[in-house]
Amino acid sequence: MSRALLLAAFVAVPLVFGCATTSGASSAATPTAPFAVKRSGQGQPVLFIPGLASSGEVWEETVARLQTQYDCHVFTLAGFAGQPSVPAPFLPTMRRALAEYIRAQGLKKPIIVGHSLGGALALGLAADAPDLVGGVFIVDSVPFLPALMYPGATVETSKPFAEQFRTQMRMQTVEQRSQGSRHALQVYISDEARREVAARWGADSDPETVTQAMYELGITDLRPELSRITAPTFVLGSWVAFEGRVPREAVEANYRGQYQTLTTARVVMHDTARHFIMWDDPQGFLATLEGFLKTTAPVESRR
Repeated sequence: MSRALLLAAFVAVPLVFGCATTSGASSAATPTAPFAVKRSGQGQPVLFIPGLASSGEVWEETVARLQTQYDCHVFTLAGFAGQPSVPAPFLPTMRRALAEYIRAQGLKKPIIVGHSLGGALALGLAADAPDLVGGVFIVDSVPFLPALMYPGATVETSKPFAEQFRTQMRMQTVEQRSQGSRHALQVYISDEARREVAARWGADSDPETVTQAMYELGITDLRPELSRITAPTFVLGSWVAFEGRVPREAVEANYRGQYQTLTTARVVMHDTARHFIMWDDPQGFLATLEGFLKTTAPVESRR
């Protein structure tokens, strides 16, 4: 396996570089929950999970539109965007905590919306506790990140590269991390002002948490777990970052192949938006998400 190919897969989500609760209309969290949660609105509950080193503020425009009809729970994960970090492992800890949050809050069949790393968490949560989840909306995320660039990748073949990547990241200076972050953000966000916002979140994130989360993404293959998911699932992918290097058809085929065992999934590729689809095409993104919510939420919650 080519080192360049696999390391490229590890940066297929931007490399931008607990437990508090903030409040909008109201707030909710347990004292030990490894995330902050901002809650607003009424109706069918919808949980919004951001990606690597992102604040829950990435969903601000989306929630402003939806909170008149839905009970919105917006997360900022431990170690990201100023939140306190928690001990490793990162992904299993978050998966358990999200399920515990749903139970503790008494949420009935929430819809889980996850971007990038948040999408992986949404899939893991839906596989761990299919009885808790009413629907899953994935924003540019796949079950096994290394296979995005190298379809033949396995956990065993990916682990040495993931370990090398983690070692290299830990050796970087603050300046090197900042330069890498800004380069990645140029690829994955079109608007310069929004890139600056994401860069600030990255600067406020704990470098070890970001590194560990990326390492775990590189050795976590969720494809064998997909068959446990029973909730309706919508996958909205982006291929623009690969333009000029990989044909659109190949990217779409990779996405569909990774989700082939999830029989409830519908996979759609966005033709213009970059990785932060909710920022690059806010109106189109909202229309797609609202369409999914309206057909997925229980009838009683739409009355």
